[in-house]
Amino acid sequence: MAKKKRIIEVVSKAGGELLSAAQIAEAAAVPPGERKALQQRLRELTQEGILEREGRRYRVPETPAPTTDSKRTPARGKAAAASPGRKERTERTDRKAAKQRSPRARAETNEAEPVRDPIGEGRPRAYGERRGEIVGLLTLRPEGYGFVKRLEGPAGEDVFLPPHELRDAMNGDKVRVRVVHGKFGRDAGVLLEIVAHRRQQFLGVYGRRGEGAFVVPVDPTLPRLVPVKPHKGARGGQVVKVNITEYPGPTSRLEGEIERVVGEPDDPIIEVLEVAYAHGFAEEFPAQVRAEAARVPDRVRASERQGRRDLTSLPLVTIDSEDARDFDDAVCVERLPRGGYRLVVAIADVAHYVQPGSSLDDEAFARATSVYFPNHVLPMLPEKLSNGICSLNPEVERLCMVVDLALDAAGKPVEVQLYEGVMNSHARLTYNQVAKVLRGETPEEIDHLEEDLLLAGELASKLRAQRKERGALDFDLPEARAILNDQMLPTSIERRERNDAHRLIEEFMLAANEAVARHFSDRDLPTIYRVHDQPDPEKLERFANLAQALGFHLDVKGGVTPKRLRELLNEIEGSPQQKALNSLLLRSLMQAIYQVENIGHYGLASEHYLHFTSPIRRYPDLIVHRLLKEHWARAGRIPRGSSREALEERLETIAAQASERERAATEAERDIDQYFKCLFIEDRVGETFAATVISITDFGFFAELDEVPVEGLVRADELGSHWDLDEARYRLVFPGTGRSFGIGDHVQVSIAGVDLEKRQVSLQLLVDQQGEEVISQRKAGKPGRSPLASAVDKLRRAGAPAPRAGGKARSAEAERGAKGKQQKQGGRKKPPTKQRPGKRERSQRR
Repeated sequence: MAKKKRIIEVVSKAGGELLSAAQIAEAAAVPPGERKALQQRLRELTQEGILEREGRRYRVPETPAPTTDSKRTPARGKAAAASPGRKERTERTDRKAAKQRSPRARAETNEAEPVRDPIGEGRPRAYGERRGEIVGLLTLRPEGYGFVKRLEGPAGEDVFLPPHELRDAMNGDKVRVRVVHGKFGRDAGVLLEIVAHRRQQFLGVYGRRGEGAFVVPVDPTLPRLVPVKPHKGARGGQVVKVNITEYPGPTSRLEGEIERVVGEPDDPIIEVLEVAYAHGFAEEFPAQVRAEAARVPDRVRASERQGRRDLTSLPLVTIDSEDARDFDDAVCVERLPRGGYRLVVAIADVAHYVQPGSSLDDEAFARATSVYFPNHVLPMLPEKLSNGICSLNPEVERLCMVVDLALDAAGKPVEVQLYEGVMNSHARLTYNQVAKVLRGETPEEIDHLEEDLLLAGELASKLRAQRKERGALDFDLPEARAILNDQMLPTSIERRERNDAHRLIEEFMLAANEAVARHFSDRDLPTIYRVHDQPDPEKLERFANLAQALGFHLDVKGGVTPKRLRELLNEIEGSPQQKALNSLLLRSLMQAIYQVENIGHYGLASEHYLHFTSPIRRYPDLIVHRLLKEHWARAGRIPRGSSREALEERLETIAAQASERERAATEAERDIDQYFKCLFIEDRVGETFAATVISITDFGFFAELDEVPVEGLVRADELGSHWDLDEARYRLVFPGTGRSFGIGDHVQVSIAGVDLEKRQVSLQLLVDQQGEEVISQRKAGKPGRSPLASAVDKLRRAGAPAPRAGGKARSAEAERGAKGKQQKQGGRKKPPTKQRPGKRERSQRR
């Protein structure tokens, strides 16, 4: 394998010319079997700043000129803020106008015939890496400072931005910063540019003052008051949705216009929508997108069946959760005459209905994923498609993309066929129904499917055994989710355990995704892979030290294979520390992302992996479907009018967008889950619970309640004036009392307080792990309040009318009273869209 020194020599000789990985491999005489290792070396050299990467090519960077504050170019005012969207709209309009002009008119102006791009035209280029600079997402703190989570540039921890660097910036902005050495050995940043504003809307409390009107944003990081035009349908104290029309800048301030009245402050949907807006998502589709969706047919037409394989007689079934409404995968397993199995995975053919360059496609690209909240979903595609013609509903014909696998008796694939088909789902099954069949308790209503489902379970167990053998990681962590009533108030917090039916579908989807990835890789066709890099050595070493302190050995010298981590998970299974160690190991691993370069999937121990099986809710899957169709249509050639380099650049941009939107969706879902947990537990302040210590810090420890899966913090300063974090034993030690606390210890606590704004639960320790009572040194403090309550207070101070009586955003006591009253009387007239649990969980695991 070519060493880094040789790679640097080859690139340096190019004299600043950009070289592709293939050119570097040829010049360095790298054998074909070692190209994957070369890609790893190139990534390392780029992260170290020795090489510079632009798109898919590399060079030795020139010495960067000193950057001064005069070069700062933040987005300014209305024009700067609107320019990305305006540019995209202009390009889209120009493209559509070109398509509508006649060939004769184009010939008269020497205009080229428009070329259909299978992945969509006009996508912005990915932001390039720069030495000493990073591009990332900004998270603002109410205290006035912020952190930038790296998206592009050298790897490292989040970059701290002090208050004086945050002028004009908003929470969630995509920014470019220069990394400098900060205090306490941590990186700090100098803001160079606001690349894009993520937030497009916000919620606030409406107020009037004289002839004017204003809105007090719910988000405490936004300005205290935002001027708006008076709205005829809004009353003072109501919550309104505001579309941002101007962003803050050196010569401008945040401004907006009211789109609609959302409701009264006591409606929990307000918290859900505000979190969605803060992360750049929206609950409604633009009018143009809705109009385009309305023109999509409701059924498969006879002409659309031509050229497709007829699978309507094949007993394909969907298996999903009880309240699922969009079905994007159906499966069928048959036993082959000569032994072995036939696995057919049929996936909704979304690419047939969502064409490149359409408004539907532009909106799907912008969203990139569906977002799942308790009892509410923000879909990537309008309901007409996601729950209608694209959904594999039972007993109706649907177009599909098919992975047809022949496997031997051990479950290893021996032949793969990929093709377009038309199918008819023979049954809509649930996970619970199939799980009962697999454990010998077949429900009467699906008795006729018992033999097929048992055969499917037989194959799934063999596929699972193969994955375990090669070292694929499966943490199998249960999800704790809030169960809401029709008024969107939490009635309980439940752990959602995976059963054998979940695992069956997971194995079949993994098999299909790997088969499609191998198809692209074997033919050297550009696509978007789902990749998972090697673990960060420092994080893995910290985890190994913790595991050692808890009695589990992990040697990390020279790297760790997935198979060794799989063995460690088996050793941990059943121990008191299992959940905590599984969670900590998961955090030690890199995050799976989308990219054009295939580096394999570490967590799955797979050389080739991509996402193909969920095009209704994930944009990369839709793109893979389009590329596959284009490959069939053009016999493997690059799309007409494109070079491989240009195609890969556009795919890289789509991959970056999908990765960023996936992270945003995960953060939004986590934020709302935590909000509802806090809302549920705030009525139980003062109650006593048994709990288990799950994490240790230098300022206290976190414990999870045994009765209700809610976490809270016990502060160290409430247990004693002196304490130490014993890193060797990973215990929080109090020398004065002789107490110490470690992961897995069982204690008794009471709920001391709930801060809805920070989404935090405070615990008071009552009895330690030795069974001894603890006298707390806790000081009385103000109860935590929701951001909406703070917004209402600001409205009062501004001299505007207060909300109507019974509103949620008042004192903590009034909030609880209002909630109790609402539970008795009811509140919401229209229940929100039901959530589809299980979909996001499956996605995050792979």
